Amino acid sequence: MNIPLYSHGYGERWNDVYVHQTDRHKASLIDFHEHQFYEINLILSGNVKVLIGNKTVDSKENKIVLAKPGASHFVSSQSDVLYSSLFLVFSEDFIRSYDIQSANLLSVFGEKGNVFNTTPQQTKTCAEILTSIENEKNTLRKRFLVFYLLSYISDFSKENSSDAQIIPNHIYKAMTYINEHYNEKIIAEQIAYKMHIGRTTLMTQFKKYTGNTIHEYIVNCRLRNAVKLLSEGKSEYEAAINSGFSDSSSLIQCFRRVFKTTPRQYIKDQNLKGTP
Repeated sequence: MNIPLYSHGYGERWNDVYVHQTDRHKASLIDFHEHQFYEINLILSGNVKVLIGNKTVDSKENKIVLAKPGASHFVSSQSDVLYSSLFLVFSEDFIRSYDIQSANLLSVFGEKGNVFNTTPQQTKTCAEILTSIENEKNTLRKRFLVFYLLSYISDFSKENSSDAQIIPNHIYKAMTYINEHYNEKIIAEQIAYKMHIGRTTLMTQFKKYTGNTIHEYIVNCRLRNAVKLLSEGKSEYEAAINSGFSDSSSLIQCFRRVFKTTPRQYIKDQNLKGTP
């Protein structure tokens, strides 16, 4: 039987379930995206902006972000505070194939994903369970621990909430447009025209709700795609042209400016760390 492999970042491929800790004091390559597996992201620290479905939250407080398959989400961290998180990803088959009650537990993810504040004790307990899942070698016990985590989150989610704001539809559409056209020449005026909104209003609201300027987000999407292509064996010129850069020199200069390293070295470092 062929077991499907999933990718979360460029250094790790996994099946069934995967746990990883992220610690960074720098920019990331995460963009507004969706995938076909469940994700639980326990944010331990950081000055973050969370977008999940049609909601956005920004805070330095502990939070837990739940993304279900097909739910668009994005966690942007500022470098002024260390961003640290523990995340768990698992396939739908891993949880549904075992217990008919799993559907009730999965309801904590909501219709389009959820984000909840967590108290210090709840954060500590979730972190301990996640660490146990990571260290457990037995698949059956690992699955039970995932059930336990979902049950625990379900209990405290009934009393916890977050200060979420609804993302204006034109901001959601603008991000989607950039995700689909980042390899073309894009300017703010062009996006504003398509969204039927003023340029200044779009730029102000885009920064407010995403934590990024439009230019920063376009560059982020281009860099992420370039890394993907380079990881697949494409040349720097091919990666640059297909990601919206004019040439390989522009790609390298952008990487040096954002990550203080070259594209090839960045990929090498990520493959060693297994971080997204």
